Amino acid sequence: MAAELTNPIEIFYSYAHEDEPLRQELEKHLTLLKQQGLISGWHDRSISAGTEWANEIDTHLNTAHIILLLISASFLASNYCYHIEMKRALERHAAGEARVIPIIVRPVNWETEPSLSKLQALPTGAKPVTTWPNPPTYDEAFLDIEKGIRKVVLELNATQTITPKSSLRAWNVPFPRNQFFTGREDILKHLHDTLAKGKTAALTQPPQAISGLGGIGKTQTAVEYAYRYGDEYQYVFWVQSEKREELNSGFVAIAELLNLPEKNAKDQSKTVAAVKRWLQEHTGWLLILDNADDLEMAKEFIPSASKGCILLTTRAQAKTGRCFFFGELISLR
Repeated sequence: MAAELTNPIEIFYSYAHEDEPLRQELEKHLTLLKQQGLISGWHDRSISAGTEWANEIDTHLNTAHIILLLISASFLASNYCYHIEMKRALERHAAGEARVIPIIVRPVNWETEPSLSKLQALPTGAKPVTTWPNPPTYDEAFLDIEKGIRKVVLELNATQTITPKSSLRAWNVPFPRNQFFTGREDILKHLHDTLAKGKTAALTQPPQAISGLGGIGKTQTAVEYAYRYGDEYQYVFWVQSEKREELNSGFVAIAELLNLPEKNAKDQSKTVAAVKRWLQEHTGWLLILDNADDLEMAKEFIPSASKGCILLTTRAQAKTGRCFFFGELISLR
């Protein structure tokens, strides 16, 4: 399988608003990485007017390759930063889905937080930025941080081989391949054998679903499937599916990838309907709905007849192994 560079490494800034001037200085020092096409950055100031901010934050927090935690007393005192953003960041770090880097911006006794103390922090020696020379820009500190982040970015780029491309026309899997993924070989083979029938069967192949408790590896298994078998498809689409807003946004993104006329429709239901029609009329695609815990809601977004392949990850369980419109629920343990 041929290899090519994937999209720039996405960086998520998690910070308390009291530390915004320091976040801005850090961004300036990472500008060259951005200009070189190595990274893209996102923080809550990127949210456009009229957008549901919590949903936007969740989306980018769940797709970022690197998550920077700008640690200070204000960060640790922030309920949203500490209990929501940091918690989710550490979950993704533990699962091998993202790299979390604490950036110590102001002096605080952060080492007493066990989940943080085991991570390698920046600047060098975890010396807080505001204790370095040259205030208020602290150029020496941020230069040190930039070098550390650049090293991580290059490491991730070296392992991110691959967007499968022999026949690929569209690909939007938001995660890099986990180079440390092991196991699940029987499940991956079973999924491949079952989904392959959907590319040749005269009748519609029902969706397949990977089920299990949160944190058990459903998403990583789906990611591995996409990378391992992606060159067998012309189109690979990934949609975050926990909320209706995510499903709508995901289908709008697919419409943009396919350049459908309805991609800019003000009524998103028209865009969703256009994507469903396209899926019914075309072959050679794989659609992955991630975190589709509400199966009845997910069903609304799946075409009633198609020759493509559909894979879901879900927390839903079924004693019989079958549920709603699915061909099979494969349980991870």
